[in-house]
Amino acid sequence: MARLHKNIRQLKKALSMESGGGAEETLQQTIANEVIPLIRQKNFIRQIAEKAGMAITMTKPSIKVPKMNKARGAYLVSPGQPAPEFKARLDGVNLVPRKIMSWLPIEQEVFEDSTIRDMEGLLKDEMANEFAQAEEMGFLFGDTAAAWDPGDVRAGFDGLFKQAAPAAAYTYDTNLDQTGADPNNVVYSNLVRGITNLGIYGQDLRNVIIFMGQRAGSALIRSRAFQTVSAYAYGSGAGIFTGEIGRVAGATVITSTFLDAPVGQSFSRCLVMEQSAFTIGDWQRFDIRLFNEILSQTDEIAIRARERVAMTVRYPEALVEILNFPANP
Repeated sequence: MARLHKNIRQLKKALSMESGGGAEETLQQTIANEVIPLIRQKNFIRQIAEKAGMAITMTKPSIKVPKMNKARGAYLVSPGQPAPEFKARLDGVNLVPRKIMSWLPIEQEVFEDSTIRDMEGLLKDEMANEFAQAEEMGFLFGDTAAAWDPGDVRAGFDGLFKQAAPAAAYTYDTNLDQTGADPNNVVYSNLVRGITNLGIYGQDLRNVIIFMGQRAGSALIRSRAFQTVSAYAYGSGAGIFTGEIGRVAGATVITSTFLDAPVGQSFSRCLVMEQSAFTIGDWQRFDIRLFNEILSQTDEIAIRARERVAMTVRYPEALVEILNFPANP
């Protein structure tokens, strides 16, 4: 028992926990500086927002993010002539944080029997995994109008697939390029066609990101036209996201099991986007509380972690879904 108490004391000390005089212990706010970077390391959507300069540290619980309405853009003004009617306008979209919480019961035997010295590091990593996966589900598939089960993170956001402009959608063509020398080019060619539907947002291919399932990604790798990560990973300006496998015509390709077809379904999900289409906001309110006694009947302690994070789409027209993407191309 002495060893158990020593391990718990070490855990509290390592996590900067201080006694609150009761059953509940509170972690200082500085833990956000440690856990949030771990979440970013495991979450490709956060990484994209950070690269695009669209990851915002929020200083108040609701802010407006600038959005340019490009009715016409810049125009020519002749010498001595009045400027044409100005039609471009800078508006804003609301960025409001939602709360995500994780509850982690831990049996006392875990501490009694564990030989792991860095128990606090392991727990931080496990919590970061939980939050990263929850965020990805919400950011990708969130729909605030859908009837989700209570607590489903997808109820908190209108995600990338929900916000993708329907008029820009492209339907996968199974016959595309199959008559060529390399029949595996069918996946590659469909992705290129999807990029063209981005219009002006697809002009700089270095800023275009493609999300697809892992099984679809394995088919893409067979295409001779596909540039794998190994071909450019160590080159100038390379930036590797979690799940990145390579590039299509200069656009980055990221695979995720969340985008694979569910068991019994024929289609997986695929999205082509310009990287500045969305914004993520961190309202720096990440805290962890340790409950010692509330689970005494089951001989457990519990760690509860929560964060407040915001996500909004700025340019739906910069999101193109490729419909009817085969489960196994």
